Amino acid sequence: MSAAEFKKIFLPLSRRMYWTAWQFTGNAQEAEDLVQEAFLKLWQKRDLLGDIKNTEAYCTILIKNLFINQIRHKRIPITAQSSDELAIDAMNESDIEEILERKEESFQVKCLIEKLPEQQRRIITLHDMEELSNEEIQQHTGLQPNNIRVILSRARKTIRDKLIKGNR
Repeated sequence: MSAAEFKKIFLPLSRRMYWTAWQFTGNAQEAEDLVQEAFLKLWQKRDLLGDIKNTEAYCTILIKNLFINQIRHKRIPITAQSSDELAIDAMNESDIEEILERKEESFQVKCLIEKLPEQQRRIITLHDMEELSNEEIQQHTGLQPNNIRVILSRARKTIRDKLIKGNR
């Protein structure tokens, strides 16, 4: 794969990869490091990537695997560890898998929110992610409180239905 082909295929996915990495790490710098490491791995294996059917899914899994490897191989002296790092070290495999499953579900919900119609996406983002009240949303959008409740309810139902279908 040439450099031009590589850029055309993988660079458009960088924002999605960063978002995924940030969901796992919760830290902008660590997310950037994961994405950089992912691009390095992709570049090193560029000649083997021609057969990938879904590059977005491949990159998401790559970020997830790199994150798991970081957790497993992180060796920091105890004196330098924060309580969060100590908690991660004390976790067993099932704890890590549970955290990753929750983060993956959160990622799926955010992806579904992105696919909602503009108005529903805006209302659910303002209400559930930015934690604005219906009155504050009314000020931002000019919509009546009843309309906000209906739009929010429809958006949540759509997401719930798609999550249930996806888990079957």
